Amino acid sequence: MMEKLNPEFWIKVKLVLFGIFTIVALILLYYSIYIVVVSLIGIGIGVLVAPILSFANQKFKIPRALSALLCLIVIIIIIGGASFGIWFLVSEQLENLIARSPEISANLKSRILSLFMKYPWLQAQLEALNVGTAAQGLVSPFFKGLLTSFAAISGFLFALIVSMYTAVSLNDYFTAVVHAFPQNRRHKVAYVLSRCATTLRLWFRAQIIDMLILGFMTAIGLWFVGVDYWAVYGLLTALFGIIPYLGPLIVVGCAALITLASEPSLVLWVIAVFVVVQQIEGNIILPMLMKGQVELPEVPLLIFILLLGSWLGIVGVFLAPPLFAIMRVLYLELYLPRVGDDTNQVKVNSP
Repeated sequence: MMEKLNPEFWIKVKLVLFGIFTIVALILLYYSIYIVVVSLIGIGIGVLVAPILSFANQKFKIPRALSALLCLIVIIIIIGGASFGIWFLVSEQLENLIARSPEISANLKSRILSLFMKYPWLQAQLEALNVGTAAQGLVSPFFKGLLTSFAAISGFLFALIVSMYTAVSLNDYFTAVVHAFPQNRRHKVAYVLSRCATTLRLWFRAQIIDMLILGFMTAIGLWFVGVDYWAVYGLLTALFGIIPYLGPLIVVGCAALITLASEPSLVLWVIAVFVVVQQIEGNIILPMLMKGQVELPEVPLLIFILLLGSWLGIVGVFLAPPLFAIMRVLYLELYLPRVGDDTNQVKVNSP
């Protein structure tokens, strides 16, 4: 009886079961997003740290567990030292900026009104505008899920523990994952996993160097032209530099508006510094860092960053680029070969 059933029936059954499984998996993912995020951070750090442990074990015969402990101590010292140094530079300027925010908001509203005196209808709209409320409404979608971000930060210790276990036993986990696939697929799986790990390490190294250089150049440039809060803008530029195009645009927009309210004669200098720094980054720094390494297409990356940012808050913004880099490897290594990529043979003009 079972054998006489139409094969199409079993195809439909499989599709239904797959759909149910997908829905259940998405529901579980939604309700366990905190654990997923912290685990991804931990695994990512473990993959980054693993080569250091291998080097210490091969070169100096240091056990991987001891190397992991030493590496954890070094990471905590580096993060603590960097945080203290950044706070030492930024704290005074940040406190001053927060204290002056009502004055800056009022000055900004007044200066914008003066620019549009010739347009009564626009002036009426601007007079009814609360700059602080408008700014908050503009930024709030970007910072949606901030509580989730704080929850992820509170799990940083757990992520470090996961990362150390991952780094110590990475070879065992790698072998276990590879052997979970059929034997004829294991070589391909091992290659793709290795590509993902290499891509993640190359991206992380290039991104850290780029963010440091970008933030340093911006801070020095703004300090040189005499702009207040130069350290704050430099830090924000470094952090938001992970978002292509939109990140620096957000920072320069905020910096220009604040400078317009406090030192209007320096607004053009602020814009000039950001433009020069972005040109140096785009034409000199990034080509040097990304040469033969990891280049991510900007538009899909930007959309993916905004998607994860709206879902997970700030943590999603910082998780998006490495996840996108790994997804790109999977796309290139698994999807394109299956559809018979023939881009080298067929030339198609873009619309």
